[in-house]
Amino acid sequence: AFRVPDLIFNLIVLGALSAAFIPIFTEKLVQGKKGEKQAFDFATSVLNAIVIVVGLMSGVYFLLADKIVPVITPGFGGEKLALTIMLSKAMALQPVLLCISFVFSGMLNSYKRFVVYALAPILYNLGIIIGVFLFVPIMGIVGIAWGVVLGAAAHMLVQLPSIWQVGYRWKPIVGWSTDDFHKLWRMMLPRIVGLAAMQVNLVTVTVIGSSMLAGSIAVFHLANNVQYLPVGIFGISFAQAAFPTLAEQIARRQKAEFSRTLTRIFRYIMFLVVPTSLFFFLLRAQIIRVLFGDGAFDWEDTILTFDTFGWLVISIFAQATIPLLVRAFYVQQDTKTPVVISIISMVVNIGLALYLAPIMGVQGLALAFSASAIVNLMLLLGVLHWQLKGFDDKAVILSLVKIVLAALGGGMMVQVLKYPVAAVVDMQRFWGVLMQLVVAGSGGVAVYLLLTWLLKSEEIIVLRKYLPQKPALKKIPAGTDTPRWEGLAE
Repeated sequence: AFRVPDLIFNLIVLGALSAAFIPIFTEKLVQGKKGEKQAFDFATSVLNAIVIVVGLMSGVYFLLADKIVPVITPGFGGEKLALTIMLSKAMALQPVLLCISFVFSGMLNSYKRFVVYALAPILYNLGIIIGVFLFVPIMGIVGIAWGVVLGAAAHMLVQLPSIWQVGYRWKPIVGWSTDDFHKLWRMMLPRIVGLAAMQVNLVTVTVIGSSMLAGSIAVFHLANNVQYLPVGIFGISFAQAAFPTLAEQIARRQKAEFSRTLTRIFRYIMFLVVPTSLFFFLLRAQIIRVLFGDGAFDWEDTILTFDTFGWLVISIFAQATIPLLVRAFYVQQDTKTPVVISIISMVVNIGLALYLAPIMGVQGLALAFSASAIVNLMLLLGVLHWQLKGFDDKAVILSLVKIVLAALGGGMMVQVLKYPVAAVVDMQRFWGVLMQLVVAGSGGVAVYLLLTWLLKSEEIIVLRKYLPQKPALKKIPAGTDTPRWEGLAE
């Protein structure tokens, strides 16, 4: 039921707004009052165009759902098919609301107002929860769909006060013939090609996996979902927060500051994900047993999952830094280069998967995925290094050496602690495995932080600076939602 509404949303939002809106909007915004008016007019044109285009797409889908849904769900029939059609029709409004909301989010990000932006997805999920617990008892299963619509509306409405506060006012204009709108489309189209390539990659891997033992694809996706956690928490979060600052520096033609900001944020992400990747690898069995060992998984399933997980986590450092580097191209209004690199990486992934899957099974898919992510990172770094005439190479290398040394020390502590804990707890029980995971993991983190402090790593000093301090919190100037991101680039 989610598939078509989500496809509409992903094509528009991931295709245009994530790549093009903030750089163009920020380019206008830094030009003073006149530029701000032009930025608002551009945002209004995008907003109105999205409402028209997505509204038409959603309307057509609503009218033709009876014919479209059977095509994309060929295995469904009878009541199951009828229910899916009904749910899909109820959710047809969701893409329109979310697309409007993400235009608002792009504007607020450009003003570096992140609090409301972070609150919006929470309210979206809250709407779904309300649908499950309040609407379903009244409406039946269709209540979930209306909960999704409620969540999308809340996602949009919570941002309206802040949008009003920055001075934006809606106008009935659609500047489709303007240079900025044409630029938006030029930047959007390569991104859509990249998204299509990702779908081809996903389908190909699924087809390869379907020829393996039953459950192999499920094992791959479970392991991938777990290893993606630090990628989302650290990589995506840092990249999204840095996006408007990087865009502003490019708009102001501050190439040197842009390069310094980019390399420092790259180091901050590596500071967090390198030890995470190593600790996840060393504790892969404990993590998978805690999450899935007490469920329907037997011991063979658990072993296969944590072995697959182990091959995936070796590329967490690459997966977590790719979003930042891709946005470094976007802010320069270059969406073609990341797409070309992603297609090259996709070819590497598919080629290795075809070669390794017959030898290693589902673990071969995981190794191919990790190898392609590392290739993607290396190509992005190489092109950016050439474009920017080098990073602060000495600082980056020194930082990475300290991070790796400290991570190895933390990893040694993880290994040292695993065995004495196993000797005093019942490792056949959930609580015993959890205790080993918590004690060994906590010990590894403590040693890592201590070693980075002793090595005088800049990243640990910055981290300590941004932790809550007593006796008083730093005063935030009136009219801002959160401290400005530039603090991390000082």
